[in-house]
Amino acid sequence: MQLKKETKVKIIAVSCAMIFLLFAGVIGFNQHVSHELSQKNIVKIKTNNDSTILFYRDDCKSCRSIFSYTVMKKDLFRKNIQLVNTNQPKNRHYIAEYKLTEVPTFIHLKYGKSVEKYSGTNIEKIDQIIRGD
Repeated sequence: MQLKKETKVKIIAVSCAMIFLLFAGVIGFNQHVSHELSQKNIVKIKTNNDSTILFYRDDCKSCRSIFSYTVMKKDLFRKNIQLVNTNQPKNRHYIAEYKLTEVPTFIHLKYGKSVEKYSGTNIEKIDQIIRGD
């Protein structure tokens, strides 16, 4: 059974549109990640709930390697993740406050108390910290 020419054209058009939308979405997400990475906002860490903090530096290769994944968890999966760029001079007081020795460092807080901490790029351990296990 052969498809009509009109049906073939519609299938090709829909396929091309889906590919274009996927491509546009990937480009848009990458731009969003780049924007988030380069932010040097002064951050006031919220401690009144269950959340995860990522301490990073925008010039750190290891931080860049896990940043897209973290932003995806934060924005697409609605995880409560706070991003703190320690290259911002006014965020550097957190280095002593949270006893940071390297970046990237993830700290899971429950109502202001640090319950788990991980420094590194292992995605499984990052997921564990974000879940608060």
